[in-house]
Amino acid sequence: MHAIESDDFMAILDLVAALRAPQGREDLARHIIPQLGKLLGSDITSYNEVNPVSRQVTGFIDPDEFNISALTATLERYMNDHPVIVHNQITGDGNALRISDFISQRELRDTGLYQELYRPMGVEFQISMTLPTRRPLIAALVFNRKLSDFSERDRKILDTLRPHLTAAFDTARFTSRMQKRLSRQTGVLENLPEGIVVLNGVSRVDFWTQKARLWMGKYFPGAARNPGALPECVATWLRQQNSAGDELTHPEPIFTRLLGEDQLQLRLIQSVEFGRMLLLSETRPTKSAKPLESLGLTPRQAEILLHVAHGCGNDEIGRRLHISVRTVQKHLESVFKILKVNSRTSACHLAHAHMRALIMAIFMTAAGIMGCVSQIC
Repeated sequence: MHAIESDDFMAILDLVAALRAPQGREDLARHIIPQLGKLLGSDITSYNEVNPVSRQVTGFIDPDEFNISALTATLERYMNDHPVIVHNQITGDGNALRISDFISQRELRDTGLYQELYRPMGVEFQISMTLPTRRPLIAALVFNRKLSDFSERDRKILDTLRPHLTAAFDTARFTSRMQKRLSRQTGVLENLPEGIVVLNGVSRVDFWTQKARLWMGKYFPGAARNPGALPECVATWLRQQNSAGDELTHPEPIFTRLLGEDQLQLRLIQSVEFGRMLLLSETRPTKSAKPLESLGLTPRQAEILLHVAHGCGNDEIGRRLHISVRTVQKHLESVFKILKVNSRTSACHLAHAHMRALIMAIFMTAAGIMGCVSQIC
């Protein structure tokens, strides 16, 4: 049996680490396929998902100069010429196999498969493996070369990676389905004044809204972030909060980032249903205070309360809304009366609690969706 060299072993560990980032199927394929191809010295590498019943084809190919749908349509016509596919259909063996394990290069060149598919691509040698999926779906990783055949070293690397790739693509398919099912709820989330980051563990990202992504890019430019990773300074802060104990202190921990006159606040909260979450707010004028209107406030009152919740004083609110400080104070007095509070601090706490309750309600709905999707996966 071919032993894995130390350099290959380290490359495998790097790939396994990269698979841990939560991402959809397409993002995972685009992220991992070029790395796999480079490791194996593949000239053309692809990940294909084919449903023979619906004849639906999805996937990713590197380099992207090739049309994967057209290639797969040609492959469907000549599936019975492909010895690895025939072997897989008969035995269910999804381990790494070369075409040359079954037929010679001369025999391959006599097939329609070679004449219409591989010859135009310049492919002479191939190794592939399939990942376990629910029938009738076929999921395959395919590696092609033009000049030399794949070795036992290549086969060993793929067989070693197979269980990790299987788990990663299963999770990615689930994530893609969840994101589609969650899109209706995301539309609501995107209209909230806060950006939202749901954490996986202490500091990994499980889900974040577009607003959260934009603010992270604005306030942490050039931060090297892999998919699912926060800027290191934020991750360090989160680890410090975690080391303080399982129960979060009150008021909730806040991380502040300044950019000129603008300020970003990251508020760490915790819920039983979703674990840890960051709520991001910017002190500059926000797009919508509409969610606060459900507290019984007018649009103007909700807008003023939102600015108060973001730490703005009456003078600043007046400048931003082009109204007098006296008008701001009168609106605040009405807000206090409607909310039955007697201070800015109490009004801020009530506004934040209301926004969190709204977010939690959305995520509770999403949790029901995810439960249905998990039964499909």
